[in-house]
Amino acid sequence: MKFLLDSCISIFALNELKKAGFEAIWVPELGKDPGDEIILKKAFEEDYVLITADKDFGDLIYVLGMPHPAVIRLVNVPVKEQGKILLQIIEKHKVDIENKAIISADRFRIRIRPSI
Repeated sequence: MKFLLDSCISIFALNELKKAGFEAIWVPELGKDPGDEIILKKAFEEDYVLITADKDFGDLIYVLGMPHPAVIRLVNVPVKEQGKILLQIIEKHKVDIENKAIISADRFRIRIRPSI
């Protein structure tokens, strides 16, 4: 499993994923932010799980019908806790992630929407 972290996700999360042995890329490492549509397309085409805090990806998927990978959206998660929460989600919801679910998580709950 490999991950593409949107620019709104902290470098702490990137480091935690790499420390756990996952392949992870942070959008700012790629240069100028190309915008949500390009990020979603890259994640889908290159089989990355997209990690974001941005709700606009839901509009691209549900309103515009763009093809999508699994998406994990962290909602109001403090930057230093993002990595820990991501690792918990990956461990507990691996099958949902493999099935390209849309997962929204805050510090207290997780909501999973199956792939459309």
